[in-house]
Amino acid sequence: MERARIARDLHDGVLQSLVGLELQIGHHQELMSGQDRPTMREIYVFLQNEIRNLRELVTRLRSVDLRPGEMVPFLVDVVERFGLDTGIASRFVCDSEDIILRPRVSSEITAIVQEALANVRKHSGARNVLVRFACSAGVWTLFIEDDGCGFDFDGKLSLTDLDETRKGPVIIKERVRLLKGELVIESTPGAGSRLIISAPIRPCDT
Repeated sequence: MERARIARDLHDGVLQSLVGLELQIGHHQELMSGQDRPTMREIYVFLQNEIRNLRELVTRLRSVDLRPGEMVPFLVDVVERFGLDTGIASRFVCDSEDIILRPRVSSEITAIVQEALANVRKHSGARNVLVRFACSAGVWTLFIEDDGCGFDFDGKLSLTDLDETRKGPVIIKERVRLLKGELVIESTPGAGSRLIISAPIRPCDT
């Protein structure tokens, strides 16, 4: 409830104020002389980026209550909207049918995807991103890969390795622990990265 209240306050307060400021700067930019326009353009682009960051934060703060069977359609929409908003070619693939997981598990998986996509936009410089979800042999697996700059290491690190070297996205690592799952990050600097998150489908998940 507190997270939802904070999300509402940010959306109705700071975010709306920034959007209003964005519109004003955009209008004044058109009226300015050529000499001053580059500086105003930098401010405008910076403001647009901060608005996008705040919108992503509001989205992540809001809890997603997914009923059984709703996760995959929701992820399809998340990935499609990400592609439209960023211009990054984005695709979601599901290798399984009739996926039924506990609402809490589905919500955590969804939050991981949203956090990973936000990181792709902010840090990777990627042109393409693929999100794939699969269930096999009693285990669900989530793959998120892009063709961006990769992480600051070359090779493959497990969750334990990432903790020991203090690498990897902190929020995603925390959510994987909540799921009692495993995380592997494969990185090739300058050539992209892949996150692999997996966990057993426990009897109470179905």
